[in-house]
Amino acid sequence: MNRILPMKQVRRNQGFLRGGLRCLAVIPAVLMLAGLHAPPPCFSKSKWGGERLLEDRNARWQITARHLSYNAKENLYTAKGDVTISKGDNFLFAERAMYNEKTGIVQVTGDVRLESHGDLITGETGIFDLKSHYGQLTRGHIFLRENNVHIRGSSMMRIGPETYVVRGCRVTTCDGDRPAWSITGSEVKITLEGYGYVKNAAFRIKNFPVFYLPYAVFPVKTKRQSGVLPPRVGYSDRNGGEIEIPIFWAISENTDATFYERYMTRRGFMQGLEYRYLARDGSKGTFLLDILRDKVERKDLSDPKEADLSPDPRTNKTRYWLRGRADQEFPLGVNARLDADFVSDQDYLKEFMGKMYGYQARPDLVDFSGRPMDDTYSPLRRSTLRLSRDGENYSLQGQTSYYQRPENPPDDETPQPLLGLAFAGLPSPIEDLPLFYEVGASHDYVWREKGVKGHSIAFSPELTYPFRLGRYLELEQSLAFDSDVQWMDGNTGGNDRQSRAAYESKTRISTILEKTFDIHWGDARRVKHKFVPSLTYTYRGYNDEDRYRPWFEPIDEKGKINTLTLTLENLLDARMENEKGERSYAQWGTFSLSQAYDLHEARRDEEPWRGKQPFEPLTAVLTLTPSPDLDLKSEFQWDHYEDQVTLADLSFEFRVPRSGGRKDSFSVDYLYEKGVTNSLSYHLDLNLTEGFSMGTSVRRDFDRGDALENSYYLDYTAQCWAVRFTVKEEDDSSSFMVTFRLLGLGNLPEK
Repeated sequence: MNRILPMKQVRRNQGFLRGGLRCLAVIPAVLMLAGLHAPPPCFSKSKWGGERLLEDRNARWQITARHLSYNAKENLYTAKGDVTISKGDNFLFAERAMYNEKTGIVQVTGDVRLESHGDLITGETGIFDLKSHYGQLTRGHIFLRENNVHIRGSSMMRIGPETYVVRGCRVTTCDGDRPAWSITGSEVKITLEGYGYVKNAAFRIKNFPVFYLPYAVFPVKTKRQSGVLPPRVGYSDRNGGEIEIPIFWAISENTDATFYERYMTRRGFMQGLEYRYLARDGSKGTFLLDILRDKVERKDLSDPKEADLSPDPRTNKTRYWLRGRADQEFPLGVNARLDADFVSDQDYLKEFMGKMYGYQARPDLVDFSGRPMDDTYSPLRRSTLRLSRDGENYSLQGQTSYYQRPENPPDDETPQPLLGLAFAGLPSPIEDLPLFYEVGASHDYVWREKGVKGHSIAFSPELTYPFRLGRYLELEQSLAFDSDVQWMDGNTGGNDRQSRAAYESKTRISTILEKTFDIHWGDARRVKHKFVPSLTYTYRGYNDEDRYRPWFEPIDEKGKINTLTLTLENLLDARMENEKGERSYAQWGTFSLSQAYDLHEARRDEEPWRGKQPFEPLTAVLTLTPSPDLDLKSEFQWDHYEDQVTLADLSFEFRVPRSGGRKDSFSVDYLYEKGVTNSLSYHLDLNLTEGFSMGTSVRRDFDRGDALENSYYLDYTAQCWAVRFTVKEEDDSSSFMVTFRLLGLGNLPEK
């Protein structure tokens, strides 16, 4: 059984009205802090610094005052002038305090103030029973620094072990006597780990009520709470007006669920469900399902907008998308990784994946699991379950995968690797020999609806011999053998069995040249440049290659290899020292050039229609990370014979720190592969003056000659509220959205 961890920060977005009322639940903790759970202090008379000190070395609280008197007949202590009651980081101040030693009741009056860990409580008068732990604070004001929450009440009382009453209550995160917004209630009754009841609840802008409930009930939990999350509203010309109301359900300490109630005027009602769990051993999972009974039953291919989604027809009325990620730890060191992705039709994601809803209104599964998802325009959706166990010198894995074709073709020839087993032994030394060995083995079973299906078994041992040539050169020799046997199920119309054996030999000679430079740039004190040139010869040949044909795509077909490769690699490593002399290291960048020469191609006979092309594309790879706010990764390939770039992959992100923890950011992703894709996307966020910020993002396909998506936003953030205007165009569909946020009580997703 897994030991369970509480999910402490599963949901920060608590509904604006429910979130405000929930803030009232902090009042019990504050009143306890004010002394209700403290034992009666022991008083003694002494003088220190001109003040009378009431203290005992064994007492938990200390009380100081300018004047102190004691009435032995009534067992009453009276403290006047700059009264301070303290314990650790908690301080209670007042102008006057009276403590009845017999009843355990203490009264404080005049500028009552309690400070604790940056939070502040003030009031006119207070009375606390230190024996029963009951009490009352009049005209109280509570300030919680973390979210800048202000809570005011004409009276705050504890009337039972876990029950509190606040009259004339007002909650806001705005400073000042006339807040921009507030939530008020004439009377709030709270029972911890139970429910709260509020009379005449109102949401106010300035002092004007814009939303009113004569009576409301809300949960009061010290843990996560079930309830309604902030709604989302918007409009698009494809779906019409739409509203989505999420409902959060805290099932247990380690599980929760969110129901997304979404209605679109042109498409109908969509039900969404999100389920999550978290365990102490690191196991976790998130699963999401959205299902719609679409008003648009049949796709109109005569409409250009519909045809642009895909050229395939759609006749299904029930539409859905199921996806999820799970990482599960099992006994004996077995790890399970599940990726689920199944969609009802080929157009669903393009119609409902918009940033304000679809992907972005739900958890980002890529961030959650660290594993990629198939692109929206991918022709396949992949679902995979992988079991693995890693030892000190081996890795054992089992895997099953299913590739869905969302257009559901009548004769689906997609190969499905339903069962795969793989063993990999890590390089290990051979005793008394300067050799290392490793071995790999695998079994795959592939099924498909139409076409060849069957089994494949592969076995691949390898020997490596590394040694030095003199003082500067390193030589590494390796020899590998690959054996692959395949047999097919059913009538294949020919041989139902075939095998292949391949030999691969690799020789690599290299050296390392390095130099260290002293610098003074920020915290950097030294930079080391490493230059690693290497020359590698690789030969791979087959037995009976002409009779062997791989019969399903997941098997990697390397083919014959007879190449000589020159690689020039540069590495830049930095050593930093802070003001305390603490050292840290970082790799600022790498740059490599690689050129391969195909000896098979150079030796073949000249053909009149095609000349020899032994030089493979020149490959350059550059990465730069000189600071946490700059990240560049790029790869380019140059074809010598076509005299042009055939591959360019560039990713660049730059951030500029601003005041208040904000950052401007700019990112670009460009991908070009000749005959395959030519696309660009960029994202820009700028923090302007006076609380304004703006941003834009674009995804463009140069081969199609149009933008896949354009979005723009303008945001204004005040001290306690914010509003964002967003315009988006995607696949000839436009949408506009206005989002309001009450800061400190939970925010809507921003992007």
